[in-house]
Amino acid sequence: MNRDEALAYAAELPHAEVTMPFGPEHLVLKVAGKMFAILPLDEPEPVGMALKFPPEILDDLRAEYPCLERASHMSPVHWSAVRLDGSAPSRSVASWIRQSYNLVVAGLPKKQRHQYPVL
Repeated sequence: MNRDEALAYAAELPHAEVTMPFGPEHLVLKVAGKMFAILPLDEPEPVGMALKFPPEILDDLRAEYPCLERASHMSPVHWSAVRLDGSAPSRSVASWIRQSYNLVVAGLPKKQRHQYPVL
């Protein structure tokens, strides 16, 4: 999965919005106003898409997939950069994008959470 495919997939998730709060160099995908993915626009391919991961599995995933790296300027406990270099299957990258989305939805207040589907 390349940058354009990852962006298209993430942007089509329910209630996803594409924003640029950090300037024109980064696209930030949000659900309910909360970030679930960050894509740099100023890097040549392959880029590293920042996604949220469950902390309890992140170290094991990093050991299994060399394309998972620490995301600069993000908490290494919850966030990882996914190098979109083709080394991870597209279905895995899609699963990680959905997982990031679901983690954000799960962290919403109960009153708000029911408005957003779990994927």
